[in-house]
This record gives sequence, structure tokens and C-alpha cells, in this order.
Amino acid sequence: MISTTSHQQQQPFLKKYDDIGTVLLKEPFNIDPDLVRILNKNQEIIQRSQPRFVLKKPPSSSTVKEDDSLSLIEIIYRTRLDKLGRLTESENLYFNEFSRLIKLKYTSSCLYLKQRLNFRSFSTINQPDYFSANDDEHKLQDGLDYRVTRNEWPYAIPKDYQHIVVWSRLPLLDPNKARTPEDMNRALETGLSGFENLTPPMIELLNQSGFSYNPSSSPLSSTRHEEEDRGLDSQIRLFIRNRWPFEHGFVDLMWFLNPVHLQSCPQLPHFHVFVKKL
Repeated sequence: MISTTSHQQQQPFLKKYDDIGTVLLKEPFNIDPDLVRILNKNQEIIQRSQPRFVLKKPPSSSTVKEDDSLSLIEIIYRTRLDKLGRLTESENLYFNEFSRLIKLKYTSSCLYLKQRLNFRSFSTINQPDYFSANDDEHKLQDGLDYRVTRNEWPYAIPKDYQHIVVWSRLPLLDPNKARTPEDMNRALETGLSGFENLTPPMIELLNQSGFSYNPSSSPLSSTRHEEEDRGLDSQIRLFIRNRWPFEHGFVDLMWFLNPVHLQSCPQLPHFHVFVKKL
């Protein structure tokens, strides 16, 4: 394990605090110096590059690739998660260097993630069956039942956002919370996505883009709490609002749960959050 202060200063991925400044991590997610070297190279790529995805749809242009022509809010609103992605240079670095090293050292990305997440085995007695953000009887513990990490290979989103991943030891989707019998199949095939803690400018941007605004996404909504325990996404949404509260400056959050065919490691439940703090 790398622990010296001087080395931490050289390696951005070895910081004890995450960049949104809310959680003291017991240890960084990645402590393999060979992998950290590649991750730092990717951070340099991100810092010098413009994001592929912006909130507002760019003007029509024959030079804009089809995947990049969708605004970020359109992708999240319509759950077009297959359109999300990294910078091209980052993608090349991932497959040409990082992925190869992962296979060499850990056999597969899933084994690598399992080792780093290090969720302990628990007795099934008196434990919840599914991920829950509001179960007082079986309160989930950070680091034991879930882990919140920066995405090591973030998507090419606006630079005022951070790409966060929430990993869970328990399944995320409770079929008992589905509003209709078709909801579970739709979530597995298409995924889930949404917005939280919306500000008036973001609401206006949604309306200008032709998307009907759901008042339950607003922290000021009187209907939000009435609906927070309904739907397959209810516990994800509640977790996000609790973890990144509006009153602490976390606004215009976007989140998604990939469909099964887009999940690199389906046996490790996780969802993504694009976090912004004023």
C-alpha cells in the first residue's frame, strides 16, 4: 500500500478526500501504482480536452458525430444510456493500457473490482434483501454495504460535474416497488435515469428543450416526499438526495442505472451519479 505524503501529492488518485469534499475515505479506491500511473495520464487528457457532452444541445452540424449530437439532459431524460461515453483518447488509453494491465494482474475487471470493493460476506439473517436508503431497522453502512467512489474512467461530461459511482453489496431493484409488472423488465432492458435537486435555471433548460418537467425532482416540491417510496428508482433517488443534499449546495444532479447489457460487471450492483456543487 502506498501511504507516504510525498507520493500522494504526486498521485491525484491517492487523495484521502474525494473531490466533492464530503467523505473521508479510509483508503483510495485504487492503490496499484501501475494502474494509478495510467489513471493520472487519463486525468491529464480530461483536463486538456473539451467534454463531448453538454447540457444544451449544440447547433446542427455535419461535423458533429451522431452520438455527440444529443444533449446530456436529453440522454438522461430519455434514458438513452448507450449514447454516453468517454473521450476518444481516454477510450483508447483504457483499452490499450488499463484493460490489458487489469487482465494481466487480476484476470478480469470484475475480479479487480471485487478485490477493491472488498465487501465482506454477511449472514443472510436479519439483513435486507435489497438496497435501501430509509430502512431504519437494517440501516446500511458506508464501506460495509455500499461504497461511493469516483469513476476511475469518467464519461466526457461538463467539467463542473463529477462522475460518481455508488456500489452496493445488495441488489438495487426491489420488484415489490415496481408500479407495474412491466417496470422490472423495462429497467433491465433500458435502464433507469433521472434528475434530483433541480434549480430554476435547470428546470427552464429542460422546458426549453421540450421535456415535461416532473415536479417531484425538485427539492422544493410538496409531492416529492409522497412519491419517494414508490417505483423501482425510489431508493436510489432517496439515497442521492440524502448523500448530496440540496441545502449543502449539491444541485442539478443527474443519475442513471445501466441496463444489463451495458453493465461491465452485472454481479456488482452499482449506479452512476453526475454530481455538481455550487
